[in-house]
Amino acid sequence: MLRKIAVLLDLHGADGNGVLPEADFQRKVLGGVEALSKEQEKFKSSQQKVLDDLDRSDKEVKKAVEDLTKVKNQVNTSYEEVMKAMAKVQSQVALNARSSFANPIDRVLANEETKFYLNALIRYCHHIKDGSLSRVPAEMRKVVEEGSAVAKSLTGVDSSLGQATVPQQTFNEIYDTLLEYGDWPSLGVIRVGMRTTVVPIGTARPLFYWIGSGTGGHGESSAIAEGAFTGSSVNLVIQTLAAYLTVARELLADSTVDLAGYILKQMAQTISFGLDTVAFSGQAAASQTDAGYRGIFYADGANVNLAAAAAAGNVSITGLELDDFVRCLTTVSPIVLKRQAKWWIHPQVIALFVLIRDKNNRPIFQTWQEVPTPGAIGSILGYQVKPTAVAPSTDGPGLPVAVFGDPDGQAVGIRSDMELATSDDIKFAENMRAFRALMRTGVMIKTASASTTLKPFAVLKTAAS
Repeated sequence: MLRKIAVLLDLHGADGNGVLPEADFQRKVLGGVEALSKEQEKFKSSQQKVLDDLDRSDKEVKKAVEDLTKVKNQVNTSYEEVMKAMAKVQSQVALNARSSFANPIDRVLANEETKFYLNALIRYCHHIKDGSLSRVPAEMRKVVEEGSAVAKSLTGVDSSLGQATVPQQTFNEIYDTLLEYGDWPSLGVIRVGMRTTVVPIGTARPLFYWIGSGTGGHGESSAIAEGAFTGSSVNLVIQTLAAYLTVARELLADSTVDLAGYILKQMAQTISFGLDTVAFSGQAAASQTDAGYRGIFYADGANVNLAAAAAAGNVSITGLELDDFVRCLTTVSPIVLKRQAKWWIHPQVIALFVLIRDKNNRPIFQTWQEVPTPGAIGSILGYQVKPTAVAPSTDGPGLPVAVFGDPDGQAVGIRSDMELATSDDIKFAENMRAFRALMRTGVMIKTASASTTLKPFAVLKTAAS
């Protein structure tokens, strides 16, 4: 084999045949291979050294590499810019064609939703003449009929109860300025297990008694005087709070949305309105609105010691002074000030309270930013204010305008939670659906007539004169 390589490489020796001896031949060939390997290793080492540490390379090498990188980046950027420009040109050409001379039919057919609606409308119009709408696919009938309902609701031709329709697009935007109710949870809500619940109230605890050898005390052998825990109770009577409404089924059927959810929300608001009314502004009247219950704004009717009348001459809300509000804090039992006491005030009365200032000309109503008050819009004398929609808001002499006290002082008994139900049978002849809401509940102020110890609330009233 080596002989053949020698012939190809034209390696001639000094013998008569012109070929090197075997030993010399092998030595020369192997030496050349070894030299070639060393040269290759030297080249690879130099090249790797340059690549591994380009910072120490010649400035010309650096410049060449930088130029190569710049060219690469410019080529890539140019390519992307060209593609963007080309896409923009194509978009503008298509837009110009659509706005000038392009076929409108092609434009409509390019929109799948519009094409489907037109297809459904044409089929509907064709089959409605011969009464064969059943041949129109159900999904196409639905889109046409719903579109007709929306159109009918917008015409305003017939707005009677059976024809008025609330479109899907505006269902969530039903606007009103009706008050929101549901402030009764801010009072002392309790669960009761019977129709009439006895709520115990304590009036006194056992007295302490010192014995010993100290001056003025009783001797060490003295008997401890017997003490007693005294109190009484009030009866919390549970009644049923109800709301009832009937709606024409045509209204429910013609609407493109389910009105039941909206109606039930209004029913829940009505129930909360009823409970808020008796809990805050009930005057114990034997009527369908008060049901004999008394609210905390008229708590002085249950105990005259809960009244905190303003100073003489302060016959209006804006005429009240700081001392009138301080009087509320000194009217309640002292322990109330250490509990989670708060103010209950009508929102519009709060706006008038902002005008009342202390002796340093600072508003008595402090916002939650001025005085941090978690969970409240602001505070008066350090106690949070709870806006109450059903609170009295009439400005005049001798009228309640605010209540301060302990939330647990008004018991709100819940016998059963709100129950919502519907029926299509009660108004069957009129084709109407009935909605009903029920809640078994009742309220009772935890005080006793003329009590000087059971004073959970103070009712701030303007002066009578």
